[in-house]
Amino acid sequence: MRISYTDEREDNLYDFTTIKQILKISKSKLHREIHKLPERDFVKHKNQHFYKERTLFELMEKILFERINKEERQYGLSEGQSH
Repeated sequence: MRISYTDEREDNLYDFTTIKQILKISKSKLHREIHKLPERDFVKHKNQHFYKERTLFELMEKILFERINKEERQYGLSEGQSH
């Protein structure tokens, strides 16, 4: 189940489980990645943390680059090389 809300400034907010499902990563990895962020804006409501859309995009970017780097290492590709 995906949960998202909009705050008073029209910012989209996403709960932890929704972010986990979108990024397809484990709960522990998501906790680690969120705590590594320089700014992690969230709203606490009914014992749940809702993170701003910007946080989701920052995490998406970080995970994407990690996966690209993993693929490059796995297949021995470096910049400028192609299949």
